[in-house]
Amino acid sequence: MGSTDAMGKRIWRLLRSHSLAESVGFWVALILSYLALSSLAGVPGIGYSERVDLAHRSITFDLNPFLWFPDVFLHAYPPTNPVPFLLWWVALAAVIAEALMVAMRLLRGGARGPNTGAPAQRSRSG
Repeated sequence: MGSTDAMGKRIWRLLRSHSLAESVGFWVALILSYLALSSLAGVPGIGYSERVDLAHRSITFDLNPFLWFPDVFLHAYPPTNPVPFLLWWVALAAVIAEALMVAMRLLRGGARGPNTGAPAQRSRSG
């Protein structure tokens, strides 16, 4: 039972930032991820595609189901109700930024925490 408790603490330690640089890196990664996702959603061929129906004289827009995920179950028109889509991009950007921070921390070997290793022992001379 103690090992699962220690494993849970290790996971939370891995998700927590250990320095100001890591916090800043997370927010920079989050903002850049959000900007990339929202920009890609507006690019023709990536975020959406157009189909022209000459018989009905109409244009149909097919949205990318990953970038426009809330549309799968809401069937909302993005220009009139952008909030679900913005929240989806923020949540997705947060997952991307956190995954990037965890990967960087694992590659650096920082999963153990800032104060690891054997405690220093003082010599009793004198």
